[in-house]
Amino acid sequence: MLLKEWYDSIILNFTVKAEQIKKELEAIPLLYLEEFYRSYMLILTRYYLLAREGDFARSLILKMDKWTNVSPYEMNMLLHIKGIYCLHFEHDYYKAITLLKEIDVKVYHNPEYNYDLAVAYHSIKARVSSYYYANKALQFFKDARCFSRLIDTEMLMLIQLEQDNFHDPKDDEYKRLIEVVDNYGLNKQRSLLLHNYGYHQLRRGYYDEAVILYKKAINTKEPNTTGYLGSLEGYLNALTAQKSTSQQELIAMALRGHTIAGQIKDTVHVHLFQLHMYKLQENKQRYLQYLEKKAYPYFLDSGHEFLTEHYSMKLFHYYMEREDMQKANQYAKYFMTKTFTDDDFV
Repeated sequence: MLLKEWYDSIILNFTVKAEQIKKELEAIPLLYLEEFYRSYMLILTRYYLLAREGDFARSLILKMDKWTNVSPYEMNMLLHIKGIYCLHFEHDYYKAITLLKEIDVKVYHNPEYNYDLAVAYHSIKARVSSYYYANKALQFFKDARCFSRLIDTEMLMLIQLEQDNFHDPKDDEYKRLIEVVDNYGLNKQRSLLLHNYGYHQLRRGYYDEAVILYKKAINTKEPNTTGYLGSLEGYLNALTAQKSTSQQELIAMALRGHTIAGQIKDTVHVHLFQLHMYKLQENKQRYLQYLEKKAYPYFLDSGHEFLTEHYSMKLFHYYMEREDMQKANQYAKYFMTKTFTDDDFV
């Protein structure tokens, strides 16, 4: 049935095929009959999530929440949809985990949800759980022979190992994945791998290699996108650490990133590039004032776990040096129960 083919294409992230089938289905009035309508609405919502159309997805979720006499399968699929929405559009990772963990696998035969659980656990730095669920998703994508999602999952697993301070993934693991994506023409995955490999080299102190990899990642992305800004910010970090680029050039790069972030309303990168500018201008007072009053509260409120942990540690050390124990304790509360890692942010 065309509905099932559409759903399968969405699960496997076959974007072009999913869009083509959507157009075919829109010409079939029978889909609005009661027998098909609910399935169509659920899959349509998954399509909007795939297409990053959060507003459309949210409006359909609100409508489906009002359904009565919902079947067990429909209820579980809706839990999956809500989990994805919370994960990628609300950045409420704990709520996403709660929703996804409610799924009854005896009723909902879609192991793909394990990948979403892995991403959610990754987002709260629960690396063991993230690796566990990613490994479960990996087998599903292997069986489906979906190489793009297979690579996504292997990348996620590699990141968990990399960010464990007791494990050091070797370059060969990144090089192997890059070779695979090159063979299959998976440009999106290649771009992500170059970015992640650049971050891997930056954390290890191999700044020359990090600069090259981040530059390659930048060249694969559209300029006015969040993905581009992420690689540009990593490139700026690597260049700053490398100490081979003039301060004026670095400031100009930070200003360009800040301008683009403002234009596309990417608040995270607005704050990060502003912090870069204060740091490059060696204005420590403005840097700390901006971090404490604007950037840090935003990272905390919007659920950006990695940034919040990193900057709570930075503010903690700052107030410890000033012997302001009350303020230091305020920031210590955040990471008291967490494991500190040597993440690299400005």
